[in-house]
Amino acid sequence: MKRIDLGPRADLYRHFRAFERPMFTICSRVDVRPLLEASDAGIFPTLLWNLLRAANAVPQLRQRIRMEPDEHVVEHEQVHCTCTVAQDDAFTFCSLPYNPDAAEFYAQVPGLVRKASESQGLDLGVEGRDDMLYLTCLPWLDFSSMQHAESGDPLDCVPRIAWGRVVDGHVTVCLTSHHSLVDGRHVAQFFEALAPAR
Repeated sequence: MKRIDLGPRADLYRHFRAFERPMFTICSRVDVRPLLEASDAGIFPTLLWNLLRAANAVPQLRQRIRMEPDEHVVEHEQVHCTCTVAQDDAFTFCSLPYNPDAAEFYAQVPGLVRKASESQGLDLGVEGRDDMLYLTCLPWLDFSSMQHAESGDPLDCVPRIAWGRVVDGHVTVCLTSHHSLVDGRHVAQFFEALAPAR
């Protein structure tokens, strides 16, 4: 992790940092056939790893606002995720460390997801950490837009990613991020990294 100088983005940072609700969401339809064809790990682990890989490829999605000892921005070398895991009539969260090696990442997913699905109570597992992304999957719906639940804290700058049902090899992916750190160009870079042209 390193403290960064915002340089030419400093004015944009200050502008959006003053907003009560600085998070914004962009959704895009993604052709995930190349990703699924290249993996035999199943839809969920494959999309999860590729979303993490794409987010880690964009420095702005690894940046976080810190307030101690003074207000500044840091950039993590790598970010990980917590994702939703279905239970009987509820859901819980599962923390998954990102691994650039897809096979090693896929190998850890079943055990961690199973452990989370069998857990009692709500353990977010990310207290005090901001080197995370929040991911959720709604496999029941082929949606075109969505809005995450948010705490309302304007300092909450952890990106959120959601995706829905895969239909004919395509899925809607929504990225929510803090406008002080991220703009449309960075979101486009995320989507480009997620699904490179065939």
